[in-house]
Amino acid sequence: MGTPEAVQTLGDVVRSSGLLEPGVDVVVMVSGGPDSACVAAGLVEFAGAHRVHALHVNYGLRAEADADERLVRDLCAQLRLDLHVERARPGTLEHGNVQAAARRLRYAAGERLRIRTGAGWIATGHTRTDVAETVLYRLAASPGTRALMGLAPRFGRVVRPLLSLSRDETRQLALAGGLPFADDASNRDPRYARNRIRSEVMPVLNEL
Repeated sequence: MGTPEAVQTLGDVVRSSGLLEPGVDVVVMVSGGPDSACVAAGLVEFAGAHRVHALHVNYGLRAEADADERLVRDLCAQLRLDLHVERARPGTLEHGNVQAAARRLRYAAGERLRIRTGAGWIATGHTRTDVAETVLYRLAASPGTRALMGLAPRFGRVVRPLLSLSRDETRQLALAGGLPFADDASNRDPRYARNRIRSEVMPVLNEL
């Protein structure tokens, strides 16, 4: 069992972000990781479960994909959230940049659910660690002023209310709050440039 103080902290973080208005429905993206567990719990604490619509996209790319879906179902049952699951069609993500294609699929599904539920926003669990990694990736891949923008707290109908927290902080809050989550092994796959930034570059910068 987790402590209610941890979940209350997450609600305070969502509230202090100033990105969401009370009384407005929101779609929350839940992957099974600690960041998305935290944003879901924070939104429930802030807005109430009846105003939060959870979305999980099962890409079917990893052996753990179905286990992740079951974990998300456990999380949503604990938070008393309605869960909507979308599954990628076979072959959809087999060619080109898999991560970019998955991202497009995820946000398209989020927008469809937002329209269907009448929600005002789509919330993700991005943290300030994601901002740093995004800046470094863009500086390496396509240097320019866009790289320095990182991840905006609000972009279109997408909001990121946890940007004041680091990834380590969300993990600790998820543990303290007793929120079900699992670590995605693909985040350590060195074939992806962002993962190499996470595992090789960020530790050195943190030391500096």
